[in-house]
This record gives sequence, C-alpha cells and structure tokens, in this order.
Amino acid sequence: MSKTALIIISSFFILSCVDKDKNAENKIALSKNSDKKAVFKWTTELCENTGTYNPKKYSELELKNTYDLWFTFSGIALETNSNAHFIEDIEKLNIYKLMSEYIDKKALYNRKIVSNPFWNKLKKERLQELEDEYELKKITIEAYSNPSILLNNKYSKYCSEYAEVLSSNDTTELLKSWRNLIEKQKSKNGAPEKFMERYNEKYNSKDRLLYAKIELMTYGWWNCGNSKVKRVNDDGSMEKEFNKLFIQIKTECDEP
Repeated sequence: MSKTALIIISSFFILSCVDKDKNAENKIALSKNSDKKAVFKWTTELCENTGTYNPKKYSELELKNTYDLWFTFSGIALETNSNAHFIEDIEKLNIYKLMSEYIDKKALYNRKIVSNPFWNKLKKERLQELEDEYELKKITIEAYSNPSILLNNKYSKYCSEYAEVLSSNDTTELLKSWRNLIEKQKSKNGAPEKFMERYNEKYNSKDRLLYAKIELMTYGWWNCGNSKVKRVNDDGSMEKEFNKLFIQIKTECDEP
C-alpha cells in the first residue's frame, strides 16, 4: 500500500472518531437539557416558598396565574362599595366604577393557567363567584334610585321580605320592617342600650325614612343576597394541589 493511501485511511479514521465524540457530546447536552429545572417563588400567610419545576410542563407565567387564582383572588371578588352606611354615602355609589372593576377582574381570572381538571374547575368557580357578586352589587346600587329592580332578579325569591317593602310606597310598612330588623340586630349586639339609642336618634330625625331605607338595604337586602352568593371554599386542597406542581419545595416561615 502506498504512503499516500495510508495517510488518507488514517485521516478518515481520525475524522470518524472526532464525529463520534461530537455525537456523544451532543447526546449528553440533550440529556442535560431534558433534565433542566426552573425555579418559581411565592408567598403564603407566613411563609416564603421556592419550588423547582419542569419548564416543559408549564411556564412561569402559568404558575403565577395559577397562584393568583388560588391565593391572590381568595376572599371578596369585588371591592367597589355597593352599600351606604350614612346618607352622604348614597351619592358616592358608582355603578360605572363597579363595572370597570368587574371587567378588569374578569380579564385577570381568564388568564392562562396550569391546565388540569382541578385548576380548570377552580377557574370556573372563581368566574361564577365574580359574576354573582357583580350582579348583586349592581342590583343593590341601582335599587337606591330604582327600588323596583329588587322584585325581579335571581335573589328576589330569597329576600322577598326586604325586596317588597323597599319597592313599596307604604312608609308604615317600611318603618315596621326597619323596627323588626333592629330587634334582630339588638339581640346580637354587645351593647344593646347604646344600639337602641342610635336607632331612636335616627327614628326621630327628619330623615328617618331615608335611614330606614339605608339600613334595610344594607343589613336586610344585602346581607340576605350576599348569603346566597356561592363562595369558593378553600379546604386546604388548593395549596396541596399547587405544591404538586413542583419537583421540590423549600419553605421558610416566620413565627405566628
């Protein structure tokens, strides 16, 4: 065999070995990338949590939106006030502010989350809670200028006692219903004598019909309707399900 042929064969062998080494390196790199983990941090009442997760399963944004759905959005869905506690509060009730908040909150609730049966069900329940609370608050605000709206809505059948008297022009029944409400409240009040003093002061005022309407709206109609809003109940399963999204979690908590 000629010297030139030997050189060509040797070169081919060397290149072949280099290609094999590069292929092996690529396989190792791919293997490392497939095992890549990402980190997500979140806060609960007393704890700071850091979890590692597989970014191929869900994104950081999906985890944040899911955390918000569980933790940030718990409690009252809409903060816009729909009740008056004093006469001057009536003109502060703003249905446009309520509508704006509702639209913004609905958009937040509709963000992309981790998709599985548990979180999809929670999303649906949160949206229904938001819808119900919005409808009740909207009706309540509108009722101050149009009380007849209390008679024909999804809460009317549960709260007909207050809906009927508030939409009527019978002032005698209005004052009687107010007195009945006051008696119920007095029985649960820690200082019943002071409570009745405040009632008598309002009753003897020139604005007693307005006070009657305000208190029947706030402590009668609203409390009744609000008790019928189907609230999302967190029995601890939300946190457990959220923790399941992570490979490992480190938690640091303050003393309660």
